[in-house]
Amino acid sequence: MKKIINNSLSRIPSWLSSKISVFIYIFLFGYLVIFALIAVLVPWLNPYAPSDGAQLVLGNYTNVLSALGASIAAGSGIAIHDKVKAMHERHRKLHDSIDELHRKIDRLSAEKQ
Repeated sequence: MKKIINNSLSRIPSWLSSKISVFIYIFLFGYLVIFALIAVLVPWLNPYAPSDGAQLVLGNYTNVLSALGASIAAGSGIAIHDKVKAMHERHRKLHDSIDELHRKIDRLSAEKQ
């Protein structure tokens, strides 16, 4: 069960960044903000303007998606930080092993002479 949840959660960023999701976000912005402002300025569009209920529900939808996107970005930042930290540790170990190799080569060169 834990594996299913982890797999599902790991797919959320790709779902939110998909073309259809971006289209939905742009559509909601256009409908809730741009079209609503135009409908206020152009009287004959007023009947087609989003209702208060639609603005409330769809506005909350976009707020929830924004919060979800922010949490995903924060989680991605933490994951990247952990990977960079692990990479630095591997680099340090590699550097230490190269230094040890140089010491061995120097020792062997000194013994040869």
